[in-house]
Amino acid sequence: MSNAVEMEALERSIRDKATRRVRSKIGLMWHFAVFTMVNLAMFAIDQRYTPSVQWFVWPLSGWGAALLLHGFAVMSGRGFTEDMIRVEIDKEKRLRGLA
Repeated sequence: MSNAVEMEALERSIRDKATRRVRSKIGLMWHFAVFTMVNLAMFAIDQRYTPSVQWFVWPLSGWGAALLLHGFAVMSGRGFTEDMIRVEIDKEKRLRGLA
């Protein structure tokens, strides 16, 4: 009975983790969609009202950098943080004489 409860808890934990990952990826997709729409609008406004001054590149650059960092965090940060957490858990177990 205990083994079945443990398996159920493990499956729930795995599902929760997978759900968080999917939500993070969906959040990144929405970020990219809004980034694209807003920057296209700023480009159009810039070309229509101030074609001699290319100011739209400044918000595009700043937001683009933030989008890249968001993408990095979602796509590759997970493994990096998971590894760091595992190292800290192992250290704590060794300190307590559990490993």
